[in-house]
Amino acid sequence: MNDTAEPVLSAHGLVKRYGSVTALAGADLELYPGEILAVIGDNGAGKSSLIKCLSGAITPDSGEVRVHGRPVRLTSPIAARDAGIETVHQSLAVAPSLDIATNLFLGRELRRGGLLGSVSRSLDHGRMRAEARRHLDDLGIMTIQNPKQSVETLSGGQRQAVAVARAAAFGNEVVIMDEPTAALGVRESRAVLDLILRVRAKGLPVILISHNMPHVFEVADRVHVQRLGRRTACLNPAVCTMADAVAVMTGAVSPDDLPASALAQGPTAAARQADG
Repeated sequence: MNDTAEPVLSAHGLVKRYGSVTALAGADLELYPGEILAVIGDNGAGKSSLIKCLSGAITPDSGEVRVHGRPVRLTSPIAARDAGIETVHQSLAVAPSLDIATNLFLGRELRRGGLLGSVSRSLDHGRMRAEARRHLDDLGIMTIQNPKQSVETLSGGQRQAVAVARAAAFGNEVVIMDEPTAALGVRESRAVLDLILRVRAKGLPVILISHNMPHVFEVADRVHVQRLGRRTACLNPAVCTMADAVAVMTGAVSPDDLPASALAQGPTAAARQADG
């Protein structure tokens, strides 16, 4: 892979207005194979609107989204799922009263074979539990032992793990994670960061939205800085500092004032290596 490699997911010139308020003013984004791309920005910078456009929650007024260079219309979350894009929202979107296996397959339940499945629409709970256990094991989630356990009995970190496992199980192109450690303590945050790294190790590129700069700089390969509705810079966290990122994010420093090596115009070396 070279610096001109095709992104897995890209957005170009996205515009979204709500009356007189412009949430996105020509926003761009590129996500390359085998990378974790962090998206940071101050409140009102357009991060949420950008991610909602990529996850199908809202439709931009103009602009284009591509998956592997092919234009796609993400008119709904289902359309985004069909394109291989799975999102772990900050609210997690889990059903607390249901068990882990049922949550993993929520909306994609497996039916039993034969007439029981086709006519009676009977669900294959045994197969779903076995598949749920396999998905949890694939990501090294060892703190959850019983897929029949109710989600409401889990800790915050374990619930996050269930949501991430669901995204990794069904997202075959991109996983988007919105503030995955926002409500977690130190130990559970550590576990979720390790989980994000394991998702990437499985071959899925990740978009991470976070306000936590230490977490961003620990796991991200590139840092997309959103400001005033558009991307103002893409930074190389191996070169620039957290102070640099905050200064660019707030407008205190122009990206042009940073060394050229601090800017990440294309895929990082790690992403190039992952793509072979």
